[in-house]
Amino acid sequence: MTKCSDLTGRWDGTFGYPDVPEAGPITPFLAQITDNGGIIKGTVMEPNEWHPGTAHSVITGQRIGRAVHFAKDYRGAGDEYCKTVLYYGTMSADSETITGEWQIGHWRGPFEMTRELSAEPEAVEALEAVV
Repeated sequence: MTKCSDLTGRWDGTFGYPDVPEAGPITPFLAQITDNGGIIKGTVMEPNEWHPGTAHSVITGQRIGRAVHFAKDYRGAGDEYCKTVLYYGTMSADSETITGEWQIGHWRGPFEMTRELSAEPEAVEALEAVV
């Protein structure tokens, strides 16, 4: 494993919804991830689409080569966020972007994450203490 294939760090992203009237808008998110030999854990913050404020979630999953799979479980965001969201993605050759699809029940949509240039060591340490 090369250093650049390690997902540890801060990632900016967006996810979209199917093109149907009851679907939500393109949603930005911020993820903080630790990667321990391909086992990934992290936290995600995004706008709460149903209540004022921010929705927080925890992710767990794995990285095998350039394939990235994780489950996202919301914490205290409201009853509308009670189901696990599954993400299936592929890391770019330069390890700076992950693109793929999320799934929850019959709903699916695209997502993309881009690595921030430098992760703050304090943020990574705080994340490791939580997960």
